[in-house]
Amino acid sequence: MKGEAMRLALLSMHTDPLAPLGGDLAGGMNVYARETARALAALGARTDVFTRLDSDEADALVPLAPGSRLIRIEAGPREKLGKDAQRAWVEEFARGILAFAEERRIRYDGISAHYWLSGLAGQTLAGRWGVPLAIRFHTLAALKNDALSPAGARESAARLAAEPALARLADALLASSPAEARTLRAMAGAADIRVIPCGVDLEKFRPHPKRAARERLGLAPEGVYILGVGRIERVKGLDRLIEALAILARERPGLDARFLHVGGEIKNSAEKTGKAYRAQDFASPAQAAEVSRLEALAERRGLAGRVFFLGARPQEALPLFYSAADVFALPSRYESFGIAALEAAACGLPTIAFDVGGLSQAVSEGESGRLVPEGDVAAYAREMLGMLESRRERPRREVVAWAGSFAWARAAEAELEVWTNLAGERAGAPGAALSSHHAS
Repeated sequence: MKGEAMRLALLSMHTDPLAPLGGDLAGGMNVYARETARALAALGARTDVFTRLDSDEADALVPLAPGSRLIRIEAGPREKLGKDAQRAWVEEFARGILAFAEERRIRYDGISAHYWLSGLAGQTLAGRWGVPLAIRFHTLAALKNDALSPAGARESAARLAAEPALARLADALLASSPAEARTLRAMAGAADIRVIPCGVDLEKFRPHPKRAARERLGLAPEGVYILGVGRIERVKGLDRLIEALAILARERPGLDARFLHVGGEIKNSAEKTGKAYRAQDFASPAQAAEVSRLEALAERRGLAGRVFFLGARPQEALPLFYSAADVFALPSRYESFGIAALEAAACGLPTIAFDVGGLSQAVSEGESGRLVPEGDVAAYAREMLGMLESRRERPRREVVAWAGSFAWARAAEAELEVWTNLAGERAGAPGAALSSHHAS
């Protein structure tokens, strides 16, 4: 099938692909949905991305790229809701999409659902339209719960029950890594599972001279900086990084390494200094509580003044942070992939991570960083020290070269192949073109 003959509905119900990254619900999934929609459109497919309208100020329809747009659907109150609270509005979300398509006489050739809530809505839409449904869960509740201590926030029973059921009924499951594919196969049996790694915007994420990047960010020219990027929650393992920093400080007391974390929505009332924020400055109660816990841990380990929470920063600023740092730390207890590791690599910054989930796909051992056995904080500290002691003034060219194979266009090409095959199977003749009736 030719790309121009295809129109896809991409569902991202619980999180807006244009939301600032680092909030409770905004992370790698937002980036994936937005960038694959744009890349698929560049290949000729028409893509409509549907999300829930959660603000009176948000526009109902926003162009993402030629042939791609974001459509915000009225479903529940126009306010930010937690993931579990949005379960009650799934059917209204699906009805809103049906009404949108009917009013504009649009026929979609397939549904790409991101996360389990979108999968539930996609199940309704696929039944009504008679089109294939592909689901990318991004994270799996059972694996996330396994990675958390009993004190961590657990995923809901509704999600735990829904994911296996959705995995079995989907026409295709998209996995970010072979590790995720193995889990899905155990969950769904003989389901059609395709491994399509995440990507990175190679035009946006590119190396900048380290000294120039530090000057623009107001960092010390000769400082030693470890960087973290993403949401602030227990599963991200920032407490383990602090423990590793404490070991590093004992081993090399003169190194004076500092940890900078970018991510997390800051209250409007907080003073926007552009510097570090404290727990009380974070808008999310869950993130504020986690920052408070991490601050207390840093204090107990003698790291006061070495751990800085900078809040969310514009995407345009992230390449500067990656270029200014000496190592990227990804201490997560669970990651289905780890897009931030690709972003770091594209800027020439190597990553150190625990070998969990799909991180062995996002980090190439010895090529773009180091992978440490899960839970071995002492080994994490040793590897991080070795990376810091061998840090360079210039970006690592071999790291940048490795990231170059993860352009979003490659992910989109793989997804388009999935849709071509699904369409041919629906038509009863593999590879046959699907007749389509589109309205603009």
